[in-house]
Amino acid sequence: MNRQASPARPRGRPRDPRTRAAILKAARELLARGGLTAVTVDGIADRAGVSRPTVYRYWPNAPSVAMEAFLDSAVGALPPAGRGGALADLRARLHAVADAFAAPGGRSVAAMVAAAQSETELAKAFRNHFIARNRDAAREILARAVREGALGGEGDPELLLDLLFGPLFYRLLMGHAPIDRGFVDRLIAALRRVAPAAG
Repeated sequence: MNRQASPARPRGRPRDPRTRAAILKAARELLARGGLTAVTVDGIADRAGVSRPTVYRYWPNAPSVAMEAFLDSAVGALPPAGRGGALADLRARLHAVADAFAAPGGRSVAAMVAAAQSETELAKAFRNHFIARNRDAAREILARAVREGALGGEGDPELLLDLLFGPLFYRLLMGHAPIDRGFVDRLIAALRRVAPAAG
């Protein structure tokens, strides 16, 4: 008699979204209270009421937790996408990024990232959790803007992303001028000049 094989169970206990949320909340609180240096695995575990191994089940190190917490706080309050069109979504996302960097935790992240060497765990976490994820989200929004006719479709999408994020991260690393909503609005206006809508 043929028996259907039951699906293989994943190894280990399943990850609990409530545990993940508690860890991120603890990291956000530590980040806001004491800056990036205050976000340690011991501190996170103690504040979240979990063990150190539990933290390591979700993230490889404390900087990765801190960056994920920072990213969540930066985009967690975004309005639902699509209500005002792609460029409105892009503006809302970048306004959230600007607001996050203006907060005490964000200023600490910016200062630490600017001082970090390129191959430190902090720099890698920033690239993987913040830059890459924001670029991926912006790539989709820019493609939608082209489909909607808000931007011209002739340009190189990766170049458009660089033109958008290059000035933002230059200000972040150099610290010579603020990253605020007015700066974001000027970036988007410049993008529209580079890739004007047809007609």
